[in-house]
Amino acid sequence: MKVYGLIAEFNPFHNGHKLFIDSIKQKYHPDVLIAVMSGNFVQRGDFAVLDKWDRAKLAIEYGVDLVVELPMACAVEPADLFAQGAVKLLQLSGIDTLVFGTEEQVDFTDIAQKLLAADNSFKQDYQQSSATNLTDYYQSIGIDISKLPNQLLGLNYVKQIQEHKFEIAVKTIKRLPSDFSATKIRQRLTTKQSIAELTPPLTRELLNEKQLVTWDDYFPYLKYQITNSSLEELHQIYQMVEGLEYKLKKEIVSSNNFTQFIEQVKSKRYTMARLRRLMIYVLLNVKSSEINNVYKNPYLRILGFNVTGQKYLNTLKKSDVKLITRVGKNDKDLLDLEIRADRICQLVTDQEENFGKIPYMKGVN
Repeated sequence: MKVYGLIAEFNPFHNGHKLFIDSIKQKYHPDVLIAVMSGNFVQRGDFAVLDKWDRAKLAIEYGVDLVVELPMACAVEPADLFAQGAVKLLQLSGIDTLVFGTEEQVDFTDIAQKLLAADNSFKQDYQQSSATNLTDYYQSIGIDISKLPNQLLGLNYVKQIQEHKFEIAVKTIKRLPSDFSATKIRQRLTTKQSIAELTPPLTRELLNEKQLVTWDDYFPYLKYQITNSSLEELHQIYQMVEGLEYKLKKEIVSSNNFTQFIEQVKSKRYTMARLRRLMIYVLLNVKSSEINNVYKNPYLRILGFNVTGQKYLNTLKKSDVKLITRVGKNDKDLLDLEIRADRICQLVTDQEENFGKIPYMKGVN
């Protein structure tokens, strides 16, 4: 059996995603295709435009056999930790091959080996932005990441496979220049422009049914959290470093919206994505111990499957992997951070995300 895996956010699911899935099937003919997908929070430090259940439904409807949730603790991370969490879940899912898109065909294995050998050589130069530092570092080992975000993620996937000696092969799909951009779609959604030519019908249908939430919807809760927390409490937040809690306290007073606040806080030391991720941690009051607990106690939270996926799930049930298809009392400790994060989402959406929810099932009796 050929079990292929992919890692995605589908934020939202667009025609480029459909083309990617179709290309995997046409080129490699997997027996099972498994997607590890971010939940209600995404890597750039934002809220998904559709919740995890809708996005899992879209993935299943357009060709994925089984969707597994990437927990918030792994999803809202820089590329290396995002890759670590996602690849580990695919390994637990039993895949034999990881497939990802790339703008350029490069020797990912060779570059990943160079990364592992030079892992401690990256030094932050605070006279430059952290993004420039990282770009220069990758260029020094032979890769230009300045305009190739998917290539950077792919490189980190391969690095994780090698570092942990997972028996997972790697295949790629060449990304063609196109207008299928999730960023472009999100921008059009906020300005109420048409996305008809960029998305499949079901995506548009679900987006029309749901409220589009942004950071500004949650900014009053963030402002309360920063205002109400002491400097020591803020200092304990995951990834709060170098006295940044003082800056948050100072700037939150005069900020009227999230964009204004983040602009006042940013400096050369921090990318916008890093600051946005940190604000997610602050909003949720996330501690390092909670993040570490998720990495140390992995589980497979199933969000959707079709008939093929169901049959494959039956084989996983015979293994020692912790499978969750419905949240019960015994899962509360393991899912504590995820449940709390989704409760924060619920403050605006008023949608239950865990209790009473079951995976989306296509064609399953």
